[in-house]
Amino acid sequence: MRDWETLTETGQIRRLRALAAGALSEFPIEPIGLRLVGGFTNVIFRVDTDDGPYALRIDLHQDHSDEHVDIELAWLEALARETDLDVVRFVPASDGRGYVHASAPDVPGERRCVLFEWVPGRILGASPTEVGFRQLGKLSAGLHVHGAEFTPPHPPMAWDRVFYWDESVDPVVIFHPEMAHYFTGGRQEILDRSIEVVEGAFARLDPSEAQVIHGDLHPDNVHTYRGRLIGFDFEDVTWGHRVQDVAITLFYERNHPSYPSLRAAFEEGYRSVAPWPVTYDGELDHFMAARTISFVNYVANLHDDPSDYYEIAFPRLEAFLSTWDR
Repeated sequence: MRDWETLTETGQIRRLRALAAGALSEFPIEPIGLRLVGGFTNVIFRVDTDDGPYALRIDLHQDHSDEHVDIELAWLEALARETDLDVVRFVPASDGRGYVHASAPDVPGERRCVLFEWVPGRILGASPTEVGFRQLGKLSAGLHVHGAEFTPPHPPMAWDRVFYWDESVDPVVIFHPEMAHYFTGGRQEILDRSIEVVEGAFARLDPSEAQVIHGDLHPDNVHTYRGRLIGFDFEDVTWGHRVQDVAITLFYERNHPSYPSLRAAFEEGYRSVAPWPVTYDGELDHFMAARTISFVNYVANLHDDPSDYYEIAFPRLEAFLSTWDR
């Protein structure tokens, strides 16, 4: 049997099937089928039962703490209790815990497992439409209204700087000497100047307006189903500003041919629930650039060779500077 560290990510995911089966024994359901449906930072198994399907999420890379997930589940519980927003619901373990830690042979340590009700439909990002983005704007605003009053059980991570993830999870490695060959041909200057420019946007934020935000409400984290739009993946709940959350949502479709109409539909939906949080021209662009910069580092931590992403990221940062470096 090969060591865990020598396996590909696909090989590691295969080994988690036995762990998943063991974890399910701690939940009040009777599985009749277990099927892998996805895997990246987390692994998702579809769990079939006579009462319908569920989704079991297993922490693959262990890049979220129990405290992160405590916040996630506490907010989902409050949203279910206090709002009519269409978001995923979790299923507590038989003893009432929100999640369990499970182990399996040939898998090092324990993995946190959370059981959710199945979210039907398909991701909005697969076929973005104005109707879908209008609904997404309403959902985003509804979450912001509730998040402003929600008190999490632990302090969330705060998006108050470019590299805001905990160093133990996403260490800033892009300035290490061994990374220098990725930043030749003017890239280092683009990166340094982009950081300097977006830091100005952070400085303009009013700390008194910070609140709980989703932190990852992009079109692949919502499903469309029979006229519904269902939000999920609250694992990156963040202490931040509404405009930052909007920037994250719109970040992924900004190069879509229909982006202007999708953005307009999102704003229309948002304004139907809450005031639009953008306060000056270019504010969204600055926080989208900040996300690009954070991904430059994230990809360097995730992959041995981040070159492919850098071929995309640096032209975007260069375009950002050509417009907003004033």
